[in-house]
Parts: sequence; C-alpha cells; structure tokens
Amino acid sequence: MTLRIPFARLATAFLGSILAGCSAIPVSPPENVRETLSPTYPVRTLTGFTEGLACMDQMFIRHKVEPIYVTAAPIPDYSESRGGAGYGARDMMISAISEMSKESAAIRFVAFDRQTPDIVALQSSHPKKGALRIPDFFIRGAVTQINTSPYTKQRGGSLNAGQINENIQGGSYSGSASVSLSSVSLDLALGLVNNYQILPGVFSANTFSVEKRGASDEISISLKKLGAIFSTNENRAEALSRALRALVEVGTIELFGKLYNLPYWECLAAIGEVTPEREKARSLYASLSHQERAEFVLATLRSLKMAKADTRPLEEDGSLTPAFRRALMQYRMRHNVFGDSGVDFAIFERAWKDNQHAAAAAATPPAGIEVPKSNGTPPSEQPKLLNPSNPAPADMKLPPAPAAPVLPPVSGGPAHPAAPAPGK
Repeated sequence: MTLRIPFARLATAFLGSILAGCSAIPVSPPENVRETLSPTYPVRTLTGFTEGLACMDQMFIRHKVEPIYVTAAPIPDYSESRGGAGYGARDMMISAISEMSKESAAIRFVAFDRQTPDIVALQSSHPKKGALRIPDFFIRGAVTQINTSPYTKQRGGSLNAGQINENIQGGSYSGSASVSLSSVSLDLALGLVNNYQILPGVFSANTFSVEKRGASDEISISLKKLGAIFSTNENRAEALSRALRALVEVGTIELFGKLYNLPYWECLAAIGEVTPEREKARSLYASLSHQERAEFVLATLRSLKMAKADTRPLEEDGSLTPAFRRALMQYRMRHNVFGDSGVDFAIFERAWKDNQHAAAAAATPPAGIEVPKSNGTPPSEQPKLLNPSNPAPADMKLPPAPAAPVLPPVSGGPAHPAAPAPGK
C-alpha cells in the first residue's frame, strides 16, 4: 500500500518546522568576531602592527641604544570631519611608546600636560620635584585627512517564480552584498625641545583604511493557503579610531627607527592586518579541534618552562585544567594579549610564532661556526660568519653609519643624555 500525502501538507509542515527552528535558534556572531568583540571578557586592543612595537624593543636592546626623553603635543584632528577618528591619538601614542620600550627602557615619555592642572600642582609641591627630567625631543602631529567614502561597491540580484501548480502559487529569492571603505591620514614629526626645530627626515605620513561590509538574503514562498518569508542580514563595520591606532603604532616605529638610524623596516616587513604568517596560523587553527589547539599551546608553554611536564590541557568535560589556565594567563600577560582565559586565535597565533622563531633559531648556526658548503668544500676553506671575535677582513670597506642628531645644550636645565648611538 502506497501512502500519499498532499504536497501542500508537506510544504506546510516543512516551512513550519523551519520557522519554528529559526525562532528557537539564537543569533550569535561567529567565533572570529567574538574573539575581538567579546561581550563576556575584556580583550586587548590590538592591530596588525602591534607586534612591530615588541620587535623594535628587542632591536633597541641588540643595538644598545642610549635612552632618550620625549614628550608629545596634543594630536588634533584638522580634517573636514573633526573628531571622525576620535580624540585619543596622543594616549594611543603613549601606549605604543610604552610597549616599544617595555624591556629596553629606551624611550622615556614625560607626560607634562597643562590640561591636567591637578597633577601639575601636585608635582610642584612634591618634595622630589627636582627629579623632573626635561625632555630632549617632542612629537607633534595631526589627523590631516579623513575620507568616509573613497570607495563603495554593491551587488545584488533577485529571482521570481510564478505559479507552479495549484498548491504553489509562487516564490522569490533576492540577495545583495556591499562593501565601503573609509580612510584616515596621520602626519607626525619629531623635533628638539631646546630650539623647537623639527629634525629633517624624521617624520611619518601614512593613510590607513577600514572596511564596512554587509550582506542580505531573502527567500519567500507562497502556497495556496500559506505564505512564508525567510531573511538574513549581516553587517560588520570597523571604526576609524582603529585605523588611527594602527597609524600611530606605525608612525611611532618610523619616528624612533629613523632617529636612532636603525633598520626599523625589518620590524615592518612581516606585520600587517593580513600577512602570510597570520594566514598560515589561521589555517592551522581552523584545522585543529579544541583539544588539539590546547595541546599545541601547552607544548609551547612547556618549552618556555611556564608549565610543568605533567600539566594536562583539558578536564574530562572539555574545560581547561586550573594549572593550564594559570600558565596560559601568565603567557597572555607576558605578551600583553589580554583576553578570554581559553585558547582563542590571538594566543594560538602568538604560540605559533614563538614556535616558528624557536625553530629558526635552532636552524641558525652560532656566530663564528664553520658552515660546510653543499659542494663538498672542506670546512677549513669556508668563510666564517662575522662576529666580534671574528672581525671583518682588513681590506673590507664598510659604509659609515650616519651621524646621530647633535643635541645643543639646554640653558639652565638638566644636561642632555648622550645622543642615540646609530648602529651601535
């Protein structure tokens, strides 16, 4: 016996189940959005250029630069859209300088500001007010351009169907997607406090853009006694203040890299919002399960002596063990990657990069070690890597390093520190 159910009844039941299911399923942002816009846990404000600050910090240490004292004037918005990118550029720069000198202490920021008269009054009454160090350099700059819509694009389409039979009266589908860009430009320069002169060539002038994306879909169907519509909309927009932070971080790297005459471009070469390294880490992260991600990060913590060999990553219910959670938070604080106590992409990417750096260091022979050639030449005939104990040949001419800025004496004030030693 064949059981036949009217098509209209099947369609009604099908649509009813879909609509009922949709009403019961909560709408939530995808995982990559929750990692940066978490409603449950504060996260560190990062850009694709934040890692360059830590790179410069290590470069200061390697070149043994002399510390300098710096201050900054307010960074106003002189564009047509006054305040379109926010008013926090100076404080963003203070955070960037602090991150860039966390271990080297190469840059000492003097936060004198007449807009905080209470602090100025307290300093004037402090018993050790004579310890105030007059800065040698000042930073000035401004937001010079904001373009809220330099580029926009939208595509869409629709499909309609008439009556198919007596039960299906018709249906339609429509979809659209759009993207628009907004850009902000920041100009920065570095000058001498004692004579107000801007140092030639020590400047930064860059433009950065953020995206606003949107997509929508709608399906409708009309039956003999029933009609239904299903629609989805998704939009994502980034604030111009995020672009401003990225420009401040890049500008800070540029200014002090040029001032110290260091190869700062090495710290800008492998950073950005989208890099091959980040894409590799993202691909690996997406291919691993929750447990595999935890085991990967735990292995990094063990290699850094931040977790014991017998530390387990997960409990039976899938949550992090207390020992792993403590080690993970310590690792987050070490790299200023504040966020959820779990294993998200930010901390996974940090662990992946540490593994890559460790592998590269292990593959690099120590300075002065003879490296055999692949053509079978005896090691005694090999050139040795240059290092202090293995100086360059006498006939090798090395280009002289450019001179550091000459700092005139400050009349009636504390003496200047030694000028930054370029290439030291």
